[in-house]
Amino acid sequence: MLRLLSLLVLVSYTTAQSCGGTFTASSGTAASPNYPSSYGNDQNCEYSFPANGQLLQITFNSFQLEAASSWTGSCYDTVTVYDGGVRVGEYCGTNRPANIATRSDVTIEFSSDYSVTGTGFSLSFSRGGEIVTTTTLPPPTYAPGSCGTPAIQPRTSEMLRYDQAEGRIVNGDDATPHSWPWQISLQTSTGWHYCGGSIVNNEWVVTAAHCDPTISSDYVILGEHNKGGGTESIQRVRISKKICHQQYNSNTIDYDICLLKLATPAVFSDKVHPVCMANSGDESSFPAGMRCYTSGWGKTSASSSGTPDILQQAMIPLISTSQCQAAWGSVNTITDRMICAGADGATSCMGDSGGPLVCQKDGAWNLIGVVSWGSSQCSTSTPAVYARVTNLRQWLDSTMANN
Repeated sequence: MLRLLSLLVLVSYTTAQSCGGTFTASSGTAASPNYPSSYGNDQNCEYSFPANGQLLQITFNSFQLEAASSWTGSCYDTVTVYDGGVRVGEYCGTNRPANIATRSDVTIEFSSDYSVTGTGFSLSFSRGGEIVTTTTLPPPTYAPGSCGTPAIQPRTSEMLRYDQAEGRIVNGDDATPHSWPWQISLQTSTGWHYCGGSIVNNEWVVTAAHCDPTISSDYVILGEHNKGGGTESIQRVRISKKICHQQYNSNTIDYDICLLKLATPAVFSDKVHPVCMANSGDESSFPAGMRCYTSGWGKTSASSSGTPDILQQAMIPLISTSQCQAAWGSVNTITDRMICAGADGATSCMGDSGGPLVCQKDGAWNLIGVVSWGSSQCSTSTPAVYARVTNLRQWLDSTMANN
């Protein structure tokens, strides 16, 4: 994959780029108008890439649009990507779209407003290759009295094979309804979602300490998939106790874990089911490189104005502490209470906080991480950081037992 991308970026671009078009060649390039000089104002261009029944790959090699509003986070000049007619995301500033690998037609829309401009974008595309569909591990068997065994199986992920290398479909996708039945939504009394969490038994939910729900007015929503539908049979439960780790540090975001006791016990079903918690000290069962899943209703890009209604999921690899520390440098310390994952085309984003990072072990899904912190731009090439359950399990067990 690295060899392929290095070849793509060597392609030169002409200085006079047209505004959009349909690109049917086996490979080639495209760019914003006038690239590498600045694009003009009031541009509206559409770039169409038919898949033609093949594996279509698109890589943005350069990306520099007008930055988003510092007040609202909204984009002024935008690149919007559609994969098979589904809107993947809207991008601006230097927050380029992640690499695309798909069997569907891709449309890229570029627009600029009346004022500030940038150098724009350049991309490379190619068609061809073999697609191999695999699953990371055998699906678990549903057991109503156990943990980590959903009645509705999660959507499997596709591995893409091309030129002797493998890659993944980037970014998250819609989860199969109720396939992550431990996923909860923390919402205000007005129904605004702000954090996720995981059901660990019929009385307790695990989330992040920095989510800091308000006991007097906030709700834990169980059994939800489409938070915008309004027709699902959900359980809307108040919080009776909030117990966050006493060593939580809002500056370092260390010990970022919290337990919420439900005012009314959860009623388990095929849509509401607890996750197993990884055992204390069992890091060896979840090594770097292991592919796990995270889920949530967080933003699909840092520039998104809202969060998706449909629960999203992404398959991401675990990353060693040393590799994660190297990626974050000296500014952010990766402690023993943290585990990293991602930097591989998908990541958690704002609104996913408190939600699960789960891996399969012995036929069941285990909670090994709680979404904690990461790139402010939700970069898919930067590791996301999660509270490490194997380190915090003893605190979780003793807190629940004593309350």
